[in-house]
Order: sequence, then C-alpha cells, then structure tokens
Amino acid sequence: MFYQLPPVGNPVHLKAHAGSGPELPDLFSPYTPVYLDSGTSALAVAVQAAIRLKGVEAPEVILPAYGCPDLVSAVGYAGARPVLADLEPERPWMDLDQVSALINPRTVAIVAVSLFGIPERMDALRQLAAGSAAVLIEDSAQAFPHADEGDFWQGDLVVVSFGRGKPVTLLGGGAVLYRDTRFAALLPDAGMREGGQAGHPLALRLQATLYNLLLSPRLYWIPQALPFLHLGETRYQPLERISPMDAARRALLPANIEGYRQDMNDTTQSAVAGVIAELAGEGADIIALPAVCGMPSSRRLLRYPLLLDRKVRDAVYTRLRQMGLGASCMYGAALPDIPGLEVRLAGIGRFPMAREFAARVLTLPVFSRLRDPDLMKIRACLHARLSG
Repeated sequence: MFYQLPPVGNPVHLKAHAGSGPELPDLFSPYTPVYLDSGTSALAVAVQAAIRLKGVEAPEVILPAYGCPDLVSAVGYAGARPVLADLEPERPWMDLDQVSALINPRTVAIVAVSLFGIPERMDALRQLAAGSAAVLIEDSAQAFPHADEGDFWQGDLVVVSFGRGKPVTLLGGGAVLYRDTRFAALLPDAGMREGGQAGHPLALRLQATLYNLLLSPRLYWIPQALPFLHLGETRYQPLERISPMDAARRALLPANIEGYRQDMNDTTQSAVAGVIAELAGEGADIIALPAVCGMPSSRRLLRYPLLLDRKVRDAVYTRLRQMGLGASCMYGAALPDIPGLEVRLAGIGRFPMAREFAARVLTLPVFSRLRDPDLMKIRACLHARLSG
C-alpha cells in the first residue's frame, strides 16, 4: 500500500535550468500561442475560431468516440455539436471511412487527438478536412516535442495543455497555437494572448512543491487515499468559463519546457518497449500500440499503451495496482458511456471499436522514476497472466 507509482509523473520545475533555455516568445515558433487557463479552454477557443471561419448554422465538430470527456465539454462550450467517429480496430485512431462519411457542409472542424502521445494520421485527416473547408485541430494535450522538432505539429490549430499529469505540467493552463495569419483575427485578442491575471506566484509554488513531493512512490498513496481528489476517475465536467493563463504560470513555462526536454523519460520508455517486445516475441497475446502504429522510438509517450484480452486486462490491472506499479485503464469507457455523457451523446452511434478499445487498453508508466526492479515486476506480472 505504501509504495505507489503514479501513472504519470513529470514534476513542476520551479527554477530555470542552467544553460540556454527557450525564451517565452520563441517557445512555439513557427506557431504563435494564445495562452489560456486550461487545455479545455484552448480547445474551446480553437473550435470557436473554426466556427467563425466557416460561418455556418448548427456547426458540427468530429471527435473520436474514445477520448477525454473534456473534448465534449470544449465543443459544447464553443456552441457546436459533437459528432463521434468510431476507432480503427485495435488502434487509437479514428476510422477514416467513418470520418469521411460524417463530414457534411456543417462540419467546421475535425479534432485529431494524439492519444498517449501517439500521433493521428494527420496527412489523411488533412485531406478529408480540406474537402469540406473544415479546420484540422490537433489535440496535443498528451504530446509535446522534447527537442526542436519542426514537423512535430501539423494541425491548422494545435491545442496544448499544462494541467496535472501532462508532459509539461504547471498544474493548470494551456494554449492554442496557430501559424496561418487568418486565425489571428478569429482567436482571442492580444490581451488574452498576453494574459490578464497576475496570479499568485507563492501560492503556485506551494501547490507545485506539494505536488512534486506527493509524486514520490513512497507518498503517492496519500492523495490516492483522498476520495475528493478523484484521482484516476474519468469525470465529465461542463466548461463554464474561459480566461487567460495567469502570469505566474507563464513565467515558469520556459523552465518547464526545458526541464521536460532534459528529463530521461526516453530511456525509460525504451526499456518498457523492450520488455513488451520480449514478451510478444515469446508468444504473449499482447499488442504494443506504439509499435503497431509505427511510432518512431524518438517520439516520447506520456504513457505506454497496450491492448490485452478483456479478462486478462482486468486481472493484470488489478494485480499491478495492488503492487503499486502505476498501471491505468485510461478513460475506462467510450465517450457515450462516461457518466454525465450518456444522455448528451445518446443515440448518436454504436461505436463497437471504441468500446472494445476501452475494455482492452492498459497503460504503463514511462517516466524516469520507474526503476529497474519496478519494470521487472511489471514484466513478471504480465508474463504470469498472459501465459496462464
């Protein structure tokens, strides 16, 4: 009980690192950022821009049927109707044929989600979006470049999040990025881009210090034991307001991007991938999503996702949780089945692949706190359950 790895574990960096790090105006070049109070707000603002650009009545936005319920919150706040596309079989991607069939003159945007950090097929989705003059919004809340990768983002608009458990975390805040000058007039004004509230730097530092402390495997059981924190729960919460990201978080953003880039997550990720490949080579019934999706090993994941048989997934998850090894079932359900969305999304489709995906997916931690003994215990658990 008293040793619990969190599923994700990137800390908040509270001071600049030595060396030359990125400056605030250059963090997202060639994109221009608009800083907001959350990633959900950033997505809502991106959808609003898409609605203004196309200017149609009863606008619609295409979303994957498996994902964070904040996708629906943002689209609803923006004044559009969410339309869900099922997933490809055994993949974290939207079914391209379904996306094509769903597009109509009211479609203002397609949201491409980099689930776990695995990118969507942006070229194919761009072609579909272009055919209906829809905006391709890249939801990169779970993906962030750890080097100067000029082609990392490909959306017309890109949404990033700095919330708890994200690649770069400030315990709040987000941004929508653009490089097409058409969007400059469609997104919030310069006052929003520069931020309004000064924030409370001391309060943020105290909050971040406590957060960093509780990420320790020896202490993470404490927040897990507090039900009002809702750790690990997937909850639908309607978005009620949008505001700028506060100045205290903007001041810490360069140091946190630099800290993320210096972290040794990629070494841990390679070790996890090696263990999974070894098990698969021994004939285990296991699908490593990064491998089957052809994701380059140089690209960082937020979590390492697997697909297992339904019953095996549940048994593995239960055992890994008992051992405190940071496994998760991610959202636990397709979007129409998440509490609070059953009525809102009722009757809009069956989504068998999204529901199958939700029942089979398991994620493993890949952050640098994962030790070799932890990894060997994960391997032993998977081997026992998959060979039994």
